[in-house]
Amino acid sequence: MADKQIALDLAAFLDSPFGRSVGSVPREHVRELAEMFLACCYDELGKVPRLLDGEDVREVVVHGLGARLARKDPRVEHVAEVLDALLDFIAATSVFTQAFEARRALAPACEELAELVRAGRNTPMVPDKQDPFVHGASKVGRNDPCSCGSGRKFKKCHGKDS
Repeated sequence: MADKQIALDLAAFLDSPFGRSVGSVPREHVRELAEMFLACCYDELGKVPRLLDGEDVREVVVHGLGARLARKDPRVEHVAEVLDALLDFIAATSVFTQAFEARRALAPACEELAELVRAGRNTPMVPDKQDPFVHGASKVGRNDPCSCGSGRKFKKCHGKDS
């Protein structure tokens, strides 16, 4: 569901005058950065972008985008301009109640992100490697005594329906 919404919001932004107004940034960078921002909003915060407040914007920009951008990524120079246009688009197309707070938090968050990425201190997202689930109990054979304590073989007791 979130992937569809991200794609719809991204297409609407890119086709709008706000998305086209970011002329000094390569079109591909605009798409990638806007998509990263929207994915952070929907996937990590679980919020629609129009419901973001200042703290959410900082969280998405510094931690979300910081994890998605590579160390010393050159696209970091364009983050502020792209996200400013994206917030303008959100405010123009929906009821964005915390727009003032979000805009106020955007510039310091972008500066913090740029500093982290330039220094190579941003933490890239690494998928958590999960260990496979292993049962602790040993497997009961058909001819073993039943685990219920009846004294009968498993195949004659609880294994009868198997």
